[in-house]
Amino acid sequence: MNEKSTRITDGGRISSFIKIAVVIVTLSPLFIDVPFAESSGGKHACDYLNKDEVAKVMNKKVGDIEEQPPNPMGQSICFFDIPEDMAVRFAQLQMMRSGWTKVKGKQFEAPALFENNMSFLDNLQKVEGVGDKAYWGGSGLKLGAGLHVLYKDAYFTVQAATGDSGKNLEKSKELAVIVLNQLK
Repeated sequence: MNEKSTRITDGGRISSFIKIAVVIVTLSPLFIDVPFAESSGGKHACDYLNKDEVAKVMNKKVGDIEEQPPNPMGQSICFFDIPEDMAVRFAQLQMMRSGWTKVKGKQFEAPALFENNMSFLDNLQKVEGVGDKAYWGGSGLKLGAGLHVLYKDAYFTVQAATGDSGKNLEKSKELAVIVLNQLK
């Protein structure tokens, strides 16, 4: 991607609690006292989805973008605020690739983390035709919400909060296709 995201805050629209909740899924019970490996470099989630792409899919103006740095698992988060009226509207991409992790072991690679995280979530809906495997965790500001996608060495969760829960899966799929095209 050509466009680089700017590190900014969300201006208080989304509470710290919500941001912590969406990160918890990737920080599974496996992440306890693990040895660190050499840094593998890599990209950030914001390199796979940009403001213009999100605006086009959401058909709304995108405001602030928050780029959260990678955690030790290599997962990074790109949050796109959509400041329209008082409703909470946003798009978010959480992403990790096997080569991004700073910890050793197959259990910390994308396919294993995907399978592990899916085993802890309830009421998942299998989604066909998106990546190698995909599950919809529903809409809203709850643990496990969004479209969870495994594709080769990448595990990402994309969520589109449109204000219409009936359209969130459709818009999340559209955003996931953009990310998948970047991974090919």
